[in-house]
Amino acid sequence: MSGGEIAVLPVGLIVAPVALAAAGAGAAAMLAIRAAQAGTEATGRALERFGEEMERRADAQDDVEIRAQLWDLAAGSVARTNEDLRLLSARAARAGVRLALPRPVDLTGCHLTGAPSLVARTQEALSAARAAVERAEAARERQQLLSRMAAGAAGEPSATELLARYQAVLASRGRHESAAPPAPAKVDGSRLQADIDAILSRLHTDATSDDRIQALEAAAKAERKKHSPTGRTFVESLARTVDVDLNPRIARRREAANLLTALEQPLVAEVINDFGTPRPPCFDAIERLRAVVLGEADLTSADRRDAQNALNRVQVELDRRRLLEGVAEAFGKLGYSVTTGMQVRRHAALLVTRPDWRGGHVADVWLDEAGRVHSQLVQVAAGAGGEAVRCAELNDGLRRVGEELGRRGIAARVHVPDEPVRALVDIDPRSAATPSPIEVTEPVLRQIDPNQENR
Repeated sequence: MSGGEIAVLPVGLIVAPVALAAAGAGAAAMLAIRAAQAGTEATGRALERFGEEMERRADAQDDVEIRAQLWDLAAGSVARTNEDLRLLSARAARAGVRLALPRPVDLTGCHLTGAPSLVARTQEALSAARAAVERAEAARERQQLLSRMAAGAAGEPSATELLARYQAVLASRGRHESAAPPAPAKVDGSRLQADIDAILSRLHTDATSDDRIQALEAAAKAERKKHSPTGRTFVESLARTVDVDLNPRIARRREAANLLTALEQPLVAEVINDFGTPRPPCFDAIERLRAVVLGEADLTSADRRDAQNALNRVQVELDRRRLLEGVAEAFGKLGYSVTTGMQVRRHAALLVTRPDWRGGHVADVWLDEAGRVHSQLVQVAAGAGGEAVRCAELNDGLRRVGEELGRRGIAARVHVPDEPVRALVDIDPRSAATPSPIEVTEPVLRQIDPNQENR
């Protein structure tokens, strides 16, 4: 009788919803997770290439494979834009600048063709805000450094002149769109002044005011000592400050922003809040990532591991939700009435029934922890007959649902037990008082006991 199941192969369960013209909430969340998993260098390349690739492949966007690639580029460019937004917001707060920054970009409801302009508008707003933040940071740097820098000897530039020149060097460097700044170059002792400028120009453009103060102070010391026998030592110290201390830490800060962007995506955050016990260390990881983005801490391997574990668990849950939604839609196409939001044995479940079951039976359909779809016929009205027929109909429906999942690209294998499995009996007391349950045309809604077992 009833009790069939659909085994979903893992390779088929994770099906990226990239064939759509517009991204739903689930698709947007999955794309955000994939962008975080790809890393900051990938999001930087995506931002550079997205607009150009959309134009180049404008006539080929009906191809599923090409559309999948374009959605991934869209997600990467959105992730990069949101990384920029988070880092700039943190810099503005530390500099005491009040800005009307745009909201984080969310692909939910966005059409693929509209994504480039959405990203471009946000990046344009960030560019204007970045200029305001950098002006405030430059003033803070001058105030702090001039109080620390010693006056130059006769014939040497003053502290004000020296600082102005080095700030101009920093302002003239181009933005690095990848996570890694240019590779360090070997210091040439015969041209220390040029080397000081070259090393400063390697400082990552995501550097905060505190980062730049540290680099500028080291550059000023190297400048004052460039004619002494120890001049090369001070220039090498500047190189270590920029290439070994600051730039890797700045790259880790952007990595934290990348992970945080995915963890705070609206649907991802909703899934995390819905996690039961034992909960993964999501909330602690999010708080630690926020501290890193604010420049109050450095990203550790434990922070990275906890954040990635949280994203992996959310990804599994989103896969399960998408599978259950697909099952619900398939049963609906077969003429079943479907009630969502149920639970069986603490697993997400559907309640399905047919009009010709006349309110005497319903079926529980649920996902177990391994992602298998189970079904169980349940008698909910006293005196309801036709159990064998109902079971046969349910098992046939399950086979057809499996076929529908296959058409959606989800590799599914349906198994119907050879031995009969009796229907559960869960009769509402109100239905027992009904004189003729056969005349009932609507299903009797019931509260499902999450601990109930098959009989």
